[in-house]
Amino acid sequence: MGRTTDTRDRILDIAEDLFARYGFAATSITDIAEVVGIRGPGVYKHYRNKLHIYECVLARLFDPLHDVVKAMSHGESPDDMFRQVATIFGSHAQHPNMAKLIQHATLANDETLSILAEKWYKPFFGYISELAETTDKSWINIPSVMTFHSMILGYITLAPLHKKIFDVDPLSAELVNTQLDIHKTLVSFVSD
Repeated sequence: MGRTTDTRDRILDIAEDLFARYGFAATSITDIAEVVGIRGPGVYKHYRNKLHIYECVLARLFDPLHDVVKAMSHGESPDDMFRQVATIFGSHAQHPNMAKLIQHATLANDETLSILAEKWYKPFFGYISELAETTDKSWINIPSVMTFHSMILGYITLAPLHKKIFDVDPLSAELVNTQLDIHKTLVSFVSD
Protein backbone atom coordinates (compact mmCIF):
# COMPACT_ATOMS: atom_id res chain seq x y z
CA MET A 1 0.00 0.00 0.00
CA GLY A 2 2.86 2.42 0.80
CA ARG A 3 4.18 2.00 -2.72
CA THR A 4 0.89 3.23 -4.19
CA THR A 5 1.05 6.44 -2.16
CA ASP A 6 4.69 6.96 -3.14
CA THR A 7 3.88 6.43 -6.81
CA ARG A 8 0.88 8.80 -6.61
CA ASP A 9 3.07 11.49 -5.04
CA ARG A 10 5.89 10.89 -7.51
CA ILE A 11 3.46 11.23 -10.41
CA LEU A 12 2.35 14.60 -9.01
CA ASP A 13 5.94 15.72 -8.41
CA ILE A 14 6.98 14.87 -11.97
CA ALA A 15 3.76 16.22 -13.51
CA GLU A 16 4.18 19.52 -11.64
CA ASP A 17 7.70 19.94 -12.99
CA LEU A 18 6.71 19.00 -16.54
CA PHE A 19 3.58 21.17 -16.56
CA ALA A 20 5.65 24.07 -15.20
CA ARG A 21 8.35 23.57 -17.81
CA TYR A 22 6.31 22.75 -20.91
CA GLY A 23 2.70 23.54 -20.09
CA PHE A 24 -0.30 21.27 -19.85
CA ALA A 25 -0.88 20.74 -23.58
CA ALA A 26 2.75 19.89 -24.32
CA THR A 27 3.02 17.32 -21.52
CA SER A 28 1.70 13.83 -22.16
CA ILE A 29 0.84 10.96 -19.83
CA THR A 30 3.69 9.07 -21.52
CA ASP A 31 6.12 11.90 -20.64
CA ILE A 32 5.06 11.75 -17.01
CA ALA A 33 5.19 7.94 -16.87
CA GLU A 34 8.67 7.79 -18.42
CA VAL A 35 10.17 10.15 -15.84
CA VAL A 36 8.33 8.37 -12.98
CA GLY A 37 9.71 5.08 -14.28
CA ILE A 38 6.42 3.35 -15.03
CA ARG A 39 4.51 2.56 -18.18
CA GLY A 40 1.84 5.00 -19.42
CA PRO A 41 -1.13 2.82 -18.46
CA GLY A 42 0.25 2.62 -14.90
CA VAL A 43 -0.60 6.28 -14.41
CA TYR A 44 -4.29 5.45 -14.84
CA LYS A 45 -4.17 3.22 -11.74
CA HIS A 46 -3.76 6.44 -9.76
CA TYR A 47 -5.44 9.21 -11.80
CA ARG A 48 -8.39 9.29 -14.22
CA ASN A 49 -6.61 11.33 -16.88
CA LYS A 50 -4.11 14.13 -17.43
CA LEU A 51 -6.57 16.82 -16.40
CA HIS A 52 -7.17 15.01 -13.10
CA ILE A 53 -3.40 15.00 -12.50
CA TYR A 54 -3.29 18.72 -13.29
CA GLU A 55 -6.10 19.47 -10.85
CA CYS A 56 -4.35 17.44 -8.12
CA VAL A 57 -1.09 19.33 -8.76
CA LEU A 58 -2.94 22.64 -8.40
CA ALA A 59 -4.72 21.51 -5.25
CA ARG A 60 -1.43 20.51 -3.67
CA LEU A 61 0.08 23.92 -4.42
CA PHE A 62 -2.87 26.28 -3.96
CA ASP A 63 -5.00 24.76 -1.19
CA PRO A 64 -2.49 25.47 1.60
CA LEU A 65 -2.03 29.07 0.45
CA HIS A 66 -5.78 29.54 0.11
CA ASP A 67 -6.34 28.23 3.65
CA VAL A 68 -3.70 30.55 5.16
CA VAL A 69 -4.96 33.67 3.38
CA LYS A 70 -8.59 32.81 4.12
CA ALA A 71 -7.77 32.75 7.84
CA MET A 72 -6.13 36.21 7.71
CA SER A 73 -7.83 39.52 8.39
CA HIS A 74 -9.08 41.08 5.17
CA GLY A 75 -8.80 44.78 4.72
CA GLU A 76 -8.97 46.27 8.18
CA SER A 77 -5.75 48.17 7.55
CA PRO A 78 -2.95 48.58 5.01
CA ASP A 79 -0.90 46.28 7.27
CA ASP A 80 -3.49 43.55 6.63
CA MET A 81 -3.04 44.03 2.90
CA PHE A 82 0.74 43.86 3.24
CA ARG A 83 0.53 40.65 5.30
CA GLN A 84 -1.51 39.10 2.50
CA VAL A 85 0.97 40.29 -0.13
CA ALA A 86 3.86 38.93 1.95
CA THR A 87 2.13 35.58 2.46
CA ILE A 88 1.32 35.20 -1.23
CA PHE A 89 4.80 36.32 -2.28
CA GLY A 90 6.45 33.96 0.21
CA SER A 91 4.40 31.02 -0.99
CA HIS A 92 5.28 31.75 -4.62
CA ALA A 93 8.95 32.14 -3.73
CA GLN A 94 8.92 28.74 -2.00
CA HIS A 95 6.98 27.14 -4.86
CA PRO A 96 8.02 28.91 -8.08
CA ASN A 97 6.18 26.34 -10.19
CA MET A 98 2.95 28.04 -9.11
CA ALA A 99 3.81 31.13 -11.17
CA LYS A 100 4.95 28.99 -14.10
CA LEU A 101 1.70 27.02 -14.11
CA ILE A 102 -0.27 30.28 -14.00
CA GLN A 103 1.81 31.69 -16.84
CA HIS A 104 1.29 28.62 -19.05
CA ALA A 105 -2.44 28.53 -18.32
CA THR A 106 -2.80 32.25 -19.03
CA LEU A 107 -0.95 32.02 -22.33
CA ALA A 108 -2.87 28.89 -23.38
CA ASN A 109 -6.23 30.42 -22.38
CA ASP A 110 -7.69 26.94 -22.28
CA GLU A 111 -9.40 24.68 -19.74
CA THR A 112 -6.42 25.01 -17.38
CA LEU A 113 -7.04 28.75 -17.10
CA SER A 114 -10.72 28.13 -16.39
CA ILE A 115 -9.78 25.70 -13.62
CA LEU A 116 -7.35 28.18 -12.06
CA ALA A 117 -9.82 31.04 -12.28
CA GLU A 118 -12.91 29.21 -11.05
CA LYS A 119 -11.50 26.88 -8.42
CA TRP A 120 -8.75 28.98 -6.85
CA TYR A 121 -8.64 32.58 -7.96
CA LYS A 122 -12.28 33.64 -7.83
CA PRO A 123 -12.75 32.26 -4.31
CA PHE A 124 -9.29 33.48 -3.31
CA PHE A 125 -9.86 37.06 -4.44
CA GLY A 126 -13.63 37.10 -4.17
CA TYR A 127 -13.62 39.05 -0.94
CA ILE A 128 -11.67 41.87 -2.64
CA SER A 129 -14.48 42.47 -5.10
CA GLU A 130 -17.01 42.58 -2.29
CA LEU A 131 -14.88 44.88 -0.13
CA ALA A 132 -14.07 47.15 -3.07
CA GLU A 133 -17.79 47.70 -3.61
CA THR A 134 -18.72 48.19 0.06
CA THR A 135 -15.89 50.14 1.66
CA ASP A 136 -14.32 53.55 1.38
CA LYS A 137 -10.83 52.26 2.32
CA SER A 138 -8.53 53.35 -0.48
CA TRP A 139 -6.22 50.35 -0.25
CA ILE A 140 -9.03 47.94 -1.06
CA ASN A 141 -9.54 48.12 -4.79
CA ILE A 142 -9.34 45.72 -7.68
CA PRO A 143 -6.66 47.60 -9.68
CA SER A 144 -4.28 47.52 -6.69
CA VAL A 145 -4.86 43.81 -6.18
CA MET A 146 -4.20 43.12 -9.87
CA THR A 147 -1.03 45.21 -9.73
CA PHE A 148 0.42 43.44 -6.69
CA HIS A 149 -0.54 40.05 -8.08
CA SER A 150 1.14 40.85 -11.41
CA MET A 151 4.26 42.08 -9.64
CA ILE A 152 4.52 38.89 -7.58
CA LEU A 153 3.99 36.56 -10.54
CA GLY A 154 6.30 38.61 -12.76
CA TYR A 155 9.08 38.59 -10.16
CA ILE A 156 8.83 34.82 -9.66
CA THR A 157 8.47 34.00 -13.36
CA LEU A 158 11.42 36.19 -14.33
CA ALA A 159 13.66 34.92 -11.51
CA PRO A 160 15.65 32.53 -13.79
CA LEU A 161 16.30 35.34 -16.30
CA HIS A 162 17.33 37.77 -13.57
CA LYS A 163 19.61 35.13 -12.08
CA LYS A 164 21.43 34.87 -15.41
CA ILE A 165 21.59 38.64 -15.91
CA PHE A 166 22.61 39.70 -12.41
CA ASP A 167 24.27 36.48 -11.18
CA VAL A 168 22.20 36.51 -7.98
CA ASP A 169 19.36 34.29 -6.80
CA PRO A 170 16.19 36.42 -6.81
CA LEU A 171 14.50 33.79 -4.63
CA SER A 172 17.13 33.95 -1.89
CA ALA A 173 15.83 35.05 1.51
CA GLU A 174 17.74 38.34 1.26
CA LEU A 175 16.32 39.36 -2.12
CA VAL A 176 12.82 38.15 -1.25
CA ASN A 177 12.95 40.37 1.84
CA THR A 178 14.18 43.29 -0.29
CA GLN A 179 11.28 42.73 -2.67
CA LEU A 180 8.87 42.61 0.28
CA ASP A 181 10.24 45.96 1.47
CA ILE A 182 9.38 47.39 -1.95
CA HIS A 183 5.88 45.93 -1.73
CA LYS A 184 5.42 47.39 1.76
CA THR A 185 6.37 50.82 0.46
CA LEU A 186 3.90 50.45 -2.39
CA VAL A 187 1.12 49.32 -0.03
CA SER A 188 1.67 52.41 2.10
CA PHE A 189 1.60 54.53 -1.07
CA VAL A 190 -1.69 52.95 -2.19
CA SER A 191 -3.24 53.52 1.25
CA ASP A 192 -2.35 57.22 1.40
